[in-house]
Formats: sequence, structure tokens, C-alpha cells
Amino acid sequence: MKFGENLQRLRKEKGISQEQLAEQLGVTRQSVSKWESGASYPEMDKIVSLCQMFHCDLDVLVNKDITEERQRKDASRMIKDFFEKAADYVKRTILLFEHKSFKDIIKMCAQIILIVCVILCFFIPFMLLKEIVIDLFYTGNNWVSIFFSKFWEFLFNASYAILAIATFLYVFKVKFLDGEEIIIEEVEDNSSDLEDVPQSSLNLEENKEKKRTKVRIKRHNDFSLLDLLSKAITLCLKGVLIFLLIPAVIGVVMLIIALVILIVLIFRGLFLAGAILLVLGISIFSIVIIELILDFIFNLKFSKRRVIITMLSSIIVSAIGFGLSIWYFLNLNVVNEVPNGFKSEIDEEVYTMNDELLIHYYDYGRYHNLEFVEDDSLQDMVRVKIEYYEVANDVELVEDNREVFLNYNVVDGINLKKITDTVIDDLKNGEIHAYDQLNCISMTITSSRANLDKIKENYQKYLEEEYY
Repeated sequence: MKFGENLQRLRKEKGISQEQLAEQLGVTRQSVSKWESGASYPEMDKIVSLCQMFHCDLDVLVNKDITEERQRKDASRMIKDFFEKAADYVKRTILLFEHKSFKDIIKMCAQIILIVCVILCFFIPFMLLKEIVIDLFYTGNNWVSIFFSKFWEFLFNASYAILAIATFLYVFKVKFLDGEEIIIEEVEDNSSDLEDVPQSSLNLEENKEKKRTKVRIKRHNDFSLLDLLSKAITLCLKGVLIFLLIPAVIGVVMLIIALVILIVLIFRGLFLAGAILLVLGISIFSIVIIELILDFIFNLKFSKRRVIITMLSSIIVSAIGFGLSIWYFLNLNVVNEVPNGFKSEIDEEVYTMNDELLIHYYDYGRYHNLEFVEDDSLQDMVRVKIEYYEVANDVELVEDNREVFLNYNVVDGINLKKITDTVIDDLKNGEIHAYDQLNCISMTITSSRANLDKIKENYQKYLEEEYY
């Protein structure tokens, strides 16, 4: 069936009908129709004529998929062309340095150093952009943040290195290789020792020896340094914009996902009109910005009128959505406590008091509620109570060598559905709770006043020895 499909595809690409092909081959239209349907095959001389007509190999026409073969050949041709251009680039560079005077080489090297300095200057905005992106998505000293920061650092450095090398090679080509042409000529050698020798007495080899190679460099244009710098800056700017397309596209995808989530919330009974308009307007505005960047880089011809109208419309929609969102959140009732659906866990232990007892009551700064309670009935004892929410923490009090501290266990899993449902219900009721308190741990230390003072003194000494 390959032959029939290939024949039909080639015929349509050439824009001829079955009747026209049959007339050129001297057969009937029905014969061509049978060939294409696979009902019959032409004779060998007809297949050869088809190969000559459509410029393809016989084996490819009969046995292989011609589209795949063309793609394979196109990829092979692209690779071959790349290596040929690279080899020509190197050859022209070597010839350029070989046939320039020492003075011209010094001048050219000075210009190359200036070009490199200009390209290196663009490393500063790359570094600033890298730090901004890393700080924007920094979520703490965890493996996600470390992986993300290392990934972005590698991506930025690799992108800058590729863009810097490509920019230098392009500017070098425009300035030196394309701006000057190396012409190799064979000229007569009119040296004095050959002037008196008759032409007839010289054989063919001697005639060849009388010729010598002359190389001259022809300038096509006077490429000014200002033009060179402007081209280098433009090319670097295009490279930076190409790199900025990556986070821009990722941002648009995230905005679209947010818009889908807001639309899904409508079916849950929560209609956030302001947020929907805001996300929609920002998404459209971002897409227009991406179009403008592509227009600047690749000289695409977008409709300026459409771009301006779309941009203004997106700004208006975003402004309306922003205003509605501000109005909505200003009317929310802020409740400074954990939602009722989450219950806290309590762990309480009693320890014997002595002068060496050390309680790590604020090592990590995670106890938002630390309280010391005086109870003179506890002269020889210390009661320590912790309260936490198991949805975010799993901790327990541990005593080791007269030191009391919290042992953090791995949380089995965060019930995102419960948290999401609680937030949605709160927004429906026009409320918003202090959800960040789910991660808090409260500690209460109860003992006599003298014991509490000793506990504070021991902990202060520990801090001084550990950190100072």
C-alpha cells in the first residue's frame, strides 16, 4: 500500500490530476486510479518514469513512506549544512588572521575585547533577574526550594553562556568576516632572474613556477564602532527577551489554571467575580506582551490596532476586577482564631525540678504562645504542656539527660480537601480565619516562681554558650 499512498501524495503535491498524470505516462485514468488504490501496480518502465517525474528513488517510492524519508533527509541535510557552515566559519577566520598585517591584527583584537566587554555587561541584569526569580519562589530551607534555586541558577547561567557565545560569533561574523572578503589571485612573478629567459625555453612546470599566489582583503563596507555596539546591544536584548519568554509563558499557564479553578468554584457556590475579571485581564495582557516580544525578536507583523485595543481592554477588565476584589475582601470578617473544624491536641508531662533542668522552650521560634504560670504548690516539680494541631504538626515532649525538648515527627499527610472546604465555607459566609495558626505550637510551663526563674536562667546560659 506504500506505493499507492506515495503516488497519490506526490501527484497532489505537484498539483496534477489523475487524467494529466495518465496522459503524461500514456495510460488511462483508470490505471492511475488502480495504482493509487493498490488494486494493481504499473510496469517497471512506468515506475522508472514516475521516479524521474517526481525526483525520488525507486525503493522509496515502492516500499517506504515518502514523508518520513523526506523528513529524515531534511534533518540530515540540516545537520550537514550546520557542519559545513561551521567549517566555513573556521576556515574564513583562519584566513582572516593569516593575511592581515600585524597592525590590523592588533586593531582587530582591541575591537574584539571591546565587544566582549559589552557582552559581559549584560551578565549584571541576568544575575539580578536570577536573584529576583529565586527570591520570589523561595519557600524556606527545604529540598523543593534548594532544587528550584539550583535549577534556575543552572538555567540562567547556561542561557547566558549560550547567548553570549552566539552574540559574539554573530557580531564577529558581521564585523570581520562579512565586512571583509579574502580574495586569492594568481599573478605573474616578474622577478629579475626570469626576465631574460625566453618564453619558448620554459616548459610547462617552469611556467607554473612563474606564477605566485597573491592574497588581498577587500572591504565591503565601513562598519562603524557605533553600529557594531548597537547591533550587539540589540542582539543581547533579543536574547534576554527570548529567555524572559520562559517565565512569561509559565506565568500565563498558571493564570489560566487559576482562572479554571475560579470557574470551578462557581459550581461550589462561591462566585468571585472580581478575582475572575482580574485573572482574566492579567492573562490577556500577558499574552499581548508575549506577542510584542515575539514581534520584536522575529519581526512578526501583528496588527497594531488589535494589540492596542486588546491591551486597553485587558487593563480596564483588570482594573474592574481589582476594584471588586478589594471591595470584597474589605467586607470580609476577619476572625483571629483557628476554624472550628480543626481540633487541637494536648501533650502534658511533669518533670522533677533540679538546678540542671534545661527546657528548650523557644529554640526555633515556633511557639507563638509561650506562657509561664506560677504555682507555688509545685516546689519540686515542673509541668510542661504543649498544644498543637495535628493537621500541620506531629510533636511530642522528650526528656534526654535533663534536657526537655520537642521531637518533631513526620506528618502522615495534610488533608488538603478539609482545608480547602473550610476556606470555601468561610468565604461563603464572608469570613476569613487565621489559618496560619494551624502551624503554631503553644507551650505552657507551670511551676513555682523560683523554679521558673531558674529555668529561664538555664536557658539563657545555653543560648550564650551555643550562639555567642
